[in-house]
Amino acid sequence: MVPAAGHLEHMPAHIMQRVGRYEAAAEANRKGIAADLAYYARTKPLDYYVMYTAHNSQFLAFSEAMEGRQAETIEAARQSRALISDEMLLAMPGSGVDWYVGELYAAMVRFGMWDDILAEPAPNPKLTGLTGAYRYAQAVALAAKSRVDDAKATLAELEKTSAAEDAAGLNRIRDVLAVGVLDARARIALAENRVEEALGLLREAMAKEDVLAYSEPADWFFPTRHLLGAVLVKAGRAADAEPVYRDDLRRNPNNGWALFGLAQSLKMVGRGVDATALQQQFDIAWKNADVTLVTSAF
Repeated sequence: MVPAAGHLEHMPAHIMQRVGRYEAAAEANRKGIAADLAYYARTKPLDYYVMYTAHNSQFLAFSEAMEGRQAETIEAARQSRALISDEMLLAMPGSGVDWYVGELYAAMVRFGMWDDILAEPAPNPKLTGLTGAYRYAQAVALAAKSRVDDAKATLAELEKTSAAEDAAGLNRIRDVLAVGVLDARARIALAENRVEEALGLLREAMAKEDVLAYSEPADWFFPTRHLLGAVLVKAGRAADAEPVYRDDLRRNPNNGWALFGLAQSLKMVGRGVDATALQQQFDIAWKNADVTLVTSAF
């Protein structure tokens, strides 16, 4: 490639991510970030260029999350957020950039970092994308901590934000948060042991996620199928979870979250040989991870 051109170094990540080579996608973004930082050390960049570096860090977080690399995912997501000031975001109203630097909150949900989420300060309320991402994470964390009344109050605030017409990457806030609202409602239902209701809400969320405009990385960070499959497995419905995981693997090839869930499902229905083969695939996909899975979603 062109090692001094950060954006060109980054571009192979788009192909690598689509074919399930998440470490190669991560490395392309690392190289892009390194080239950009070397550029900044030598000259003042054009005012908009920092958005490219923030995108590299955002994409790095997405790729590392698919590998189960919690510490590096959070570091990259924080770097993406730190690169773009509130002032710059406020100067670009409705641009959608504040949604993708809000990936930090979704990454924390991905790894079940409930106490960390609740300790995060609220963003500037004028930044609709960041605020929506924050309220989604807060509602989920509160539900996970069995603080159901607080979760419902936060959900009500999230629902207000979800009416916004601002851009969210290549989508609209109203469209991405339609997924988030249903996800949060489902988690509250689970906290109240209303499993069938939660499953219905997650299927609705999955359908809304499926019609989001295509983007790389996806504008909805956390595939709903990973949570839906996990709830099905826990409910003893492994046969229903299998097609959910297989569908996710068609969309996000070779990701360890779905491989783990699928292997778990097959083992539960007595298909031990197939489960063992998938476990071997999972072990390879998860070789760089710093978390141990017991389910496909926290």
